[in-house]
Amino acid sequence: MTTSQEEEGGFGALDDLGARLRELRNEKKMTLAELSLKSQVSIGMLSHIERGQTSPSLKTLERLRLALEVPLARFFEREEPKPANNGTVVRATARSQLPFKKLGLVKELLSPPGHSDLEMLMLVIEPGGSSGPEPWTRRGEKAGLVLEGTFELHVAESSHVLEQGDSFQFDGRQPHFFRNLADSRTRVLWIIKSEEPG
Repeated sequence: MTTSQEEEGGFGALDDLGARLRELRNEKKMTLAELSLKSQVSIGMLSHIERGQTSPSLKTLERLRLALEVPLARFFEREEPKPANNGTVVRATARSQLPFKKLGLVKELLSPPGHSDLEMLMLVIEPGGSSGPEPWTRRGEKAGLVLEGTFELHVAESSHVLEQGDSFQFDGRQPHFFRNLADSRTRVLWIIKSEEPG
């Protein structure tokens, strides 16, 4: 079954995501039909995303990332001159962001480009914000540190409420989701060690 309607979520104002998706698909020499088959996202939805008429949910973006065999960071990349630091440092003022307005979530890329097997993100979660309505999985390890707020993490059958300074680590193949239980913004350092190519 393919995703033909947008799930709860979406990027909001990330205008160039469609162009990035098209570039990645062309790099992989895939047609829309091939990407649709591999990602289980409908051709119509892919076409709308590429033309900037809709934005993918977090779950749809993950399906596309896996089908294209690229790290999430490839969707953050901007057409800007490369920094003089050789891909070692990302300044706080230069972080790329993926906003998921309907989820109350912003992902900020902390890792420099080119480090595909290890990704560091800052999750900024508004009160009541979450990773989405359904648990999801990803091969590899996930870990993190709550920097601010109250963070509820569900992994498999377990539920954990974490406060500032608490940390976690788990196998990403286990179904998981999270949400902000605080009345204020929650910030979490989120680390992904991928086992997938790219």
